[in-house]
Amino acid sequence: MPLFGGITSDLFPGIELPKPDYQRILEAVHTLVAQQGLQPVPAFIAKVLELYEMILVRHGLMVVGLPY
Repeated sequence: MPLFGGITSDLFPGIELPKPDYQRILEAVHTLVAQQGLQPVPAFIAKVLELYEMILVRHGLMVVGLPY
């Protein structure tokens, strides 16, 4: 999203995009984490938001590597 913000600010100087509101997704993540008996570690929450942002701007993605 920061890259997209940089591109749009170059194309439309002086126009400020509103900050994304992640309240609903954060509430859902915290609810699901609690249901699974896990702890809402900030690094995990950040990765969930990164994945969500990628889904918004990409046609497809692949998650590769270890889960940490």
